[in-house]
Amino acid sequence: MSQHEIRLYILTHKQTYVPNHPLLVPLQIGTALHQPLSGMLHDDTGLSISDKNNSYCELTGQYWAWKNEDAQYYGFYHYRRYFTFVPQKRPYQIYQFPDDAALQRMGYDERQMAALIRQYDLLLPMAEDMHETVWENYRRAPYHFFSDLQLVVQLLLEQYPDYERAAEQYLQGSRMYLKNMYIMKKELFDQYCSWLFPLLAEFDQRNDWSKYNHHPAALRVDGYLAERLFGIWYTHLRQTQPVRCGELGRIHFANLDGGRGNLQKMKLVNTVLPPGTKRRSLISRGARWALKQRANNQLRRS
Repeated sequence: MSQHEIRLYILTHKQTYVPNHPLLVPLQIGTALHQPLSGMLHDDTGLSISDKNNSYCELTGQYWAWKNEDAQYYGFYHYRRYFTFVPQKRPYQIYQFPDDAALQRMGYDERQMAALIRQYDLLLPMAEDMHETVWENYRRAPYHFFSDLQLVVQLLLEQYPDYERAAEQYLQGSRMYLKNMYIMKKELFDQYCSWLFPLLAEFDQRNDWSKYNHHPAALRVDGYLAERLFGIWYTHLRQTQPVRCGELGRIHFANLDGGRGNLQKMKLVNTVLPPGTKRRSLISRGARWALKQRANNQLRRS
């Protein structure tokens, strides 16, 4: 196993464009369940939970990197969501495509990126104010079962009672750290994974899986829960350890999913309803609740 200084993994479940950049490493997730894709690493080699991708989502790639790669810094992107190294006011912006021009605008000079990363133990997405508690946000989300979040928090406090303050603070707050994206120093990454994956394994053992009725969106429960657990872990980390942490904005590449029409639509929505604003939260809250009722009907019919 060769050692690398910085590995920023682009996690993808399908063939996609990844820029030719020395710090960006494409990694197929869920390879055990699909045909291997060419031109990238695969998460089904060595020590792996690739076959759990339906419920663990991008976490199977994070687990694989934890068990099989040796780096000083580990970072995780989605194929259509990158960090930007240029300051921005909102949690994320919409770009068309991750071409060279976009990378230049995002500050992807290798030396400057590496210098910034080395200044921190942890870089995470800018917190997004949902203007409702993390508890309530989960309860309203389509294909999310509130009982799942209750169970995993119960398991957390059974195993780590010292996390009670952090869990209460984060879950009763409105600022969320989304998408299971971060860049961590090796020691902290090992600490986080050693905490997260046993918790999820215990949840898997105690959970009633029949309620999802094999619906693919509902089955992503471990990935959904990890987003919330990360915020609790980070809150506790800041309360107990002298760590250097920073927040980065995100870029969403619309053209990787839906073409230029999708780009214009997403840009318009972000202009009228900027991420993190109360106006966006109020509009999306009703829409998410309607989607949840529709999702509940689909699950009952499955």
